[in-house]
Amino acid sequence: MKIVVGIDGSAESTDALRFAAAEAGATGADLLAVTVWEVSTHSARYLSQEHVDDAMIPWMGEFIDEVLGAKGADVTKLAASGSAGGALLDAAADADQLVVGSRGLNRLQRTVLGSVSRQLASHTPCPLTVIPPADVDGGVNDAGVAASGPVVVGIDGSANSMTALQWAAQRAVRTDSLLRVTMAWRGESAGWRPAPEFSDVLPADQVLEAQAQEMLDEAIQAAALPDSLRLETLLHEGSPKHALDEAAQGASMLVLGTRGHGGFMGLLLGSVTSHTLDHLRCPTTVVPAA
Repeated sequence: MKIVVGIDGSAESTDALRFAAAEAGATGADLLAVTVWEVSTHSARYLSQEHVDDAMIPWMGEFIDEVLGAKGADVTKLAASGSAGGALLDAAADADQLVVGSRGLNRLQRTVLGSVSRQLASHTPCPLTVIPPADVDGGVNDAGVAASGPVVVGIDGSANSMTALQWAAQRAVRTDSLLRVTMAWRGESAGWRPAPEFSDVLPADQVLEAQAQEMLDEAIQAAALPDSLRLETLLHEGSPKHALDEAAQGASMLVLGTRGHGGFMGLLLGSVTSHTLDHLRCPTTVVPAA
């Protein structure tokens, strides 16, 4: 196994490094720390890898040792130049998990992480975990461990959300956590309203709720979850955003798929995942399609 973590010296990347190191220790994974010297494409052409290494590797060693102590010796270091998002995606091409902080240093400080989390979420080749700011109650502690709450996963019946459900279940079993499976049955209003003559042929709320419950039950059954898993389901009337906000209260991790069904009952990458990444309540993992 291999875990990649982006670092840039910010408080958020400090927590990301701690979390990634704890994950690597718990799973036996190799840990690769990546820092990116973000420069223009033109400038990057004239920066040799030797120049980048000479400038960044000593700093990386000091930062990692300061954060992890003796455990820092087990971390492999990679310094890159160019686009932060591109460099992290390249490094994670063969990884099992990519970890970043929610925010990073500004452009004047030449390294940027966190600000690319939505770009990474759209293109990540492996599960992407984004760590919330240090001042969020649901963040990680000094040992890189999240709160001892449930693992929450949002599903909508799509194939990608089923992949997220499987990943969340595996994590819940590994961490001996409750798995809370959440589905929104009404969805977020898009502002469209039918003409009065169509209103009386729309399904009643009771029908929609029953259909959502059936979809949720079928998804749980199809997932063939481990017998040892402690499971809770939560059917929420309202938008997926509000459903996840509610379900993630006190969670140790929130898990989403990168793509879901569009429209009425959908978990949409553009709206739901962007909202979630902008309002982190706990470590949040975005799982790409299988």
